[in-house]
Amino acid sequence: MNAELLEQAKNSLGRIQSFDSKTLPREDVLGTLSFTEAVEPADQLIDLYKQLSIDVLEQLPDSYLQTIKDQADSSFNVLKSILDFNLDTGNNPKAQRDYLLGALRENYAPVFESLHPLISYSVRKSTDFTRLEREARAFIQNMEDRANALQQELENRRKEADGIIETVRRVAEEQGVSQQAIYFKNEADKHEHESKKWLTATIGLTIGLALYAVATLFLHKIPLLAPINTYETTQLAVSKVLIFLAIFFFLVLSSRNYLAHRHNLVVNRHRQNALVTYQAIVKAAGEDASRDVVLAKAADCIFAAQPTAFSKTDGADSGSLSFVNIAPNGIKPTITP
Repeated sequence: MNAELLEQAKNSLGRIQSFDSKTLPREDVLGTLSFTEAVEPADQLIDLYKQLSIDVLEQLPDSYLQTIKDQADSSFNVLKSILDFNLDTGNNPKAQRDYLLGALRENYAPVFESLHPLISYSVRKSTDFTRLEREARAFIQNMEDRANALQQELENRRKEADGIIETVRRVAEEQGVSQQAIYFKNEADKHEHESKKWLTATIGLTIGLALYAVATLFLHKIPLLAPINTYETTQLAVSKVLIFLAIFFFLVLSSRNYLAHRHNLVVNRHRQNALVTYQAIVKAAGEDASRDVVLAKAADCIFAAQPTAFSKTDGADSGSLSFVNIAPNGIKPTITP
């Protein structure tokens, strides 16, 4: 193999493969005689050369290398003539332009006839079908393995999900009425918060009342308020009493609100604790009658009216079960034969 010819063929083929067809039009220079129409056939011709791998040239005989070199040089000369074209060329630039366009279009056919066997050889040589088939089989097997692993993982996840759902269902069944304790907890927290505010107000009013009581001992010594006759003395005394009673009234009201919220806090905490322990009591009760008693008491604890603690006439919690609640299941008829 002629090394010099091989190098020349590589250079010629590489030059035509790297040619940029976008440089052909030159509309800014040639105007209406630009080679915009040359871009498409030039791309088609260059793509044909790109299908021939330069690496394959080392395996070709000198005659084929010469053919590749001649065809690549011929095509490049056509493209180079288009690049060198200018409006000062000859007496008829349009005819020269049309001739170059025709030469470019006609160049594709002989190049294809000369190179298509070499392109087929290059594609076959550069493509290892055995390797592709082996890689495809390995890829398919890998996908099958991953699909099986994914299916197994999904099955495990499904079993875990079923177990979690069963656990949640069992917990929900076991909780039953005890879940209602959260409402009493929220109420207890709210009353605790409100009681702290009323306690602060009560302490403030107590201090204010004490300070006012002390201040009343010295009000008559203030020149502006000092009474000078019986009428003014009576008026000052009545004013002291009215202000004292007003502060005392708000003190009593504040303390009653504090006591009411503390009372409701204790009641709701008691109901919360009672409902939390409901399930343990139900499990401890063996007979259905005993379960009905516990259930009736739990319902009574939930739905019974809560005393406000503002009035002394508020009824106490209905702590006893009526006979009607337990009679249907608690008393069973006895049949005498």
